[in-house]
Amino acid sequence: MSEQPSLGDRRRPSTRRPKKRKSFPWALLVWAIILGFAGLGGKWYLSTMSDTEEPAGFNSFVVEETSATSLMGDRSVVLVYPEWDATGYVTEERQIISRDRAGEDLLNLMRLLCAGPNISGSVSPFPQGTVANAAFYNPEDQSVVLDFSMELVTGHPGGSTAEAATLTSILRTVALNFPNTRSCVILVDGSQVETLAGNVNLEQAFDPRRWL
Repeated sequence: MSEQPSLGDRRRPSTRRPKKRKSFPWALLVWAIILGFAGLGGKWYLSTMSDTEEPAGFNSFVVEETSATSLMGDRSVVLVYPEWDATGYVTEERQIISRDRAGEDLLNLMRLLCAGPNISGSVSPFPQGTVANAAFYNPEDQSVVLDFSMELVTGHPGGSTAEAATLTSILRTVALNFPNTRSCVILVDGSQVETLAGNVNLEQAFDPRRWL
């Protein structure tokens, strides 16, 4: 018969708690993988951007601005004003900022003309408040279109002498600065008008060379 183990032979149960197994830090691993891919993606993006050209739209804008700035400079122009006693005309040399664009130069020229003379002995042929709204130049047929504000007609004193002085100043100034011009149409507030102040017909194209 086998002996039954006595109470003294039994081992006392251990009072130490079993060690818990440390769980693997999966969250840290996931974040490390995400950050790693993000870093690789950032390096790939930067290397790609550095190896490729800028978008065409942005690049062309920069080139255009740089080109326009490099072409900008002073252009000498000649303005024509009637003498104060209406016995003739005087010329005045001035400067305009130019980018070598005919339409822009023409508009700046007309705006300067409307501003009035700087020298004594001459007067402005325009009613007060007259400004040049727009100017167009067509190199194919050397035609010019000038658009002035409404004050050109509403404030004009009238009379054949005053109307001739206004037209002569405009057309002679165009002819001296744009000698190839063959045709000039004068608009008022974007439209053709019958006459300046009752004497000269504005519903026609003028040849500036004939006003020299």
